[in-house]
Amino acid sequence: MAKANIAMEIQRHEDPAGAGGGRGGDEGPLIKYYRASEALPGAVPVMHGLLRKGPAACAAVQTSSGILSFGIGVVFAASFGINNNLLTLFRVPIITGIMFVVAGIMSNLLYKSPGLLQTCFVANIVCLVVSGVGVILLAVDLQPAADDIQYKMEVLVLCVTLMDMLIAAVLIYWFYRERRDHKQ
Repeated sequence: MAKANIAMEIQRHEDPAGAGGGRGGDEGPLIKYYRASEALPGAVPVMHGLLRKGPAACAAVQTSSGILSFGIGVVFAASFGINNNLLTLFRVPIITGIMFVVAGIMSNLLYKSPGLLQTCFVANIVCLVVSGVGVILLAVDLQPAADDIQYKMEVLVLCVTLMDMLIAAVLIYWFYRERRDHKQ
């Protein structure tokens, strides 16, 4: 039979300053510390992959260019006659500007309420379609005229609308991938 001589006394935590007195008295319980050997991964937030890509930055650019488009449309409508071109007749920059401001604000709200993903997806598709029609109207209407300022403003509106379309296309792609990954 094996025999071992092991001391079975309770080991107390000694205060390094010497306070708390020795073995007698009213000392607190033995202090045990837990140290994790490896970190466990935390819970992944909803839409983490999408939000890591930075749709808020694209949405902010979309909103600001929508404001620019709306402002140019108001100036264009106030400065030039309504019968001169299709741009003012159909109020292309005003309509696209309002739509892009709304879609950009909704895309920025994805951080607070992820349930808006489907709504943002549809809003950006509608913006892309309406902007596509607007670009076609602008391209048909774009002709160097005697009024050089009007031509330059039409080119500016066309460039801003094309930039908005590019941003909307990127956001639509990101939202589509997030919806597809979320369903799986």
